[in-house]
Amino acid sequence: MKARCILNNLNSSLLTPETATRLKRYISFPDGELDLVIDKEYIVYGIEFRDNCPWLYICIDEQDEYPIPLAADFFQITDTRLSTHWQLNFKESSTGRNQTQLVFTEWATDKVFYEKLISGDADAEAIFEKYKNILAAE
Repeated sequence: MKARCILNNLNSSLLTPETATRLKRYISFPDGELDLVIDKEYIVYGIEFRDNCPWLYICIDEQDEYPIPLAADFFQITDTRLSTHWQLNFKESSTGRNQTQLVFTEWATDKVFYEKLISGDADAEAIFEKYKNILAAE
């Protein structure tokens, strides 16, 4: 799956007030500006649903060691094919909320995989690097 950035600011007049309010529950930037590049196409490494809305895990820079979740509202999906390596993952988060994801197997089966990845765990980074290459080729 690939997505092209169409919006990179929470304060954009292109967002409805309802959408802006929903996004601001999860994203806080003083000026509203995100590091996304308008018209750049990003590879989607996973999808998570928040308030029944999709958030796409992307790497803002190709050298990033882990993806970050960003609301699909900032993107236009340019390649709608779901990865053959994703599986549905449903669990309760540490805050007691339901969490639904489409992610690769190692992420889906390890409740703390993402935490390991962002904290620099070498094994998690190697797994993610493997999937970065696989998903880029799909």
